[in-house]
Formats: sequence, structure tokens, C-alpha cells
Amino acid sequence: MTVKEIIQIENGNRNTIILLREGIFWRAYEKSAYAFSMQVHPYKPTRKWVIAVKQDVVSLGFPVSAAENVLNGCKVLMRQEARLVLAASPIDPDGFEVWKQTVPRSLPPAVVAPVSAAASPVMEPAASSAASSAASSVVSSAVSAVGQCCDGLADCIRRFNIESKTPVDCMLFLMELKRKLAE
Repeated sequence: MTVKEIIQIENGNRNTIILLREGIFWRAYEKSAYAFSMQVHPYKPTRKWVIAVKQDVVSLGFPVSAAENVLNGCKVLMRQEARLVLAASPIDPDGFEVWKQTVPRSLPPAVVAPVSAAASPVMEPAASSAASSAASSVVSSAVSAVGQCCDGLADCIRRFNIESKTPVDCMLFLMELKRKLAE
């Protein structure tokens, strides 16, 4: 199911919690995440900008293995392999919008940037993950600052948090490192 389809379903959601199975997790989006957080279990939600729908999308999730304990006492309206629909109290649209704005937005993928005049690299968020040329220039400036020695370069690589990066960020970072090593 695409994010567009999920948002369309959630826009019409008035009194259910829709959980979608994604790998080893059950995930709830938008109004379902709000209702789940308020009525079932206060898991920490995340809010991310999704280009495909041109809006912030809030979601939360929990492991499938924890479902029996987490959902204990919830009324199941529909059970399928990849979808679980639970009964919920009526969802207040205004309450949802207020709650959604209180969920901190996930930072865009970070890139390396120098922290001091000594060119000690650290991770800092990029201004916009959509502007790959801007990300590239930040990576370039960070790597050029540590290009003087291998220890600095190795430290730069160690501090690059690959788990929170997009494939494009990683590719740009690697290309800049290769360019610096060739100089």
C-alpha cells in the first residue's frame, strides 16, 4: 500500500485504528497513530515530510511479536495478514491536528560539517534533504576541511551516521571522500 493510499484512507477515518504490517512491525499512520497513542499505548510517534503526498506524515509502530501484549483488550474489527483494524472512540479531527503539530519532525538526513577551526568533523543536519546539490556542498566543505590527514578522514568516516542517511546522502559522501583521496 502506498503512502498516498494510506493518507486517503486516514483522511476518512473517524473511529478506527488501522494497523498495517510492514516487515516485523505493525504501523499506524495519521489519525490511526493519534487514536492508538491516546487510547491504546502511548508509543512515541514520528513525523516526516513525505514528498509523494507533499505533507508531513505521522506514524508509530511496534514489533509484531509485542502485539498480543500491546493489543490486549482491544476490539478487533477486521484481521488480515497485513492489516488489523481496531475499534476506537471517535477521533477528534481538531485534536488530531493539534497533536500532529506537537510531534517533533524527524531531522532531514545529516551530513558531515566541521565544528571548529581545527576542522574536527561532526554530524549536523542538512538544511534540506531535497536539495542534493546543497547536501553535496556541505559534504564537500566538511571533507575538504579534513583532507589534510588520514586520521581526520578516518574520523570523518567514523562520525558519518550511515543508519540515518538516505542512499543519495551516502553516495555523495563516498564520492567526495574518493575525490579527496585522489587529490
